[in-house]
Amino acid sequence: MGTTLRALLLGLGLVLSLAGRAGGPFEPIGSLSVADSAEVTVENERLVGSGLALFLGPFAAHRIYLGTTPTVAIIYGLTFGGFGVLALIDLAHLLFSKDLEAYRNNDRVLMWGRPKERVTPQ
Repeated sequence: MGTTLRALLLGLGLVLSLAGRAGGPFEPIGSLSVADSAEVTVENERLVGSGLALFLGPFAAHRIYLGTTPTVAIIYGLTFGGFGVLALIDLAHLLFSKDLEAYRNNDRVLMWGRPKERVTPQ
């Protein structure tokens, strides 16, 4: 119990010591404006999607992040991302395609495939 309490107090002291530090040599922490904080929270969709595809691709985490139907996530989960192959292909497309718009809110299992054109009877 003594070592656990000592480790807890050491961790608490570390957190409190880091909280008291300044934001940098020229700008204190309190000088950030609302516009600066909005800039900081912008995330890179390509980076986040690629990271999810790399680490959690077989479970469709990148597809859920980009927006997909539950059916696609279930198929990915049951097949472990097409036995890893679909997840690796998705990763390559996320890294090397110029525009990610085609992959957002995509309800196809093969997100890089062309959509089926519907034939309307005349």
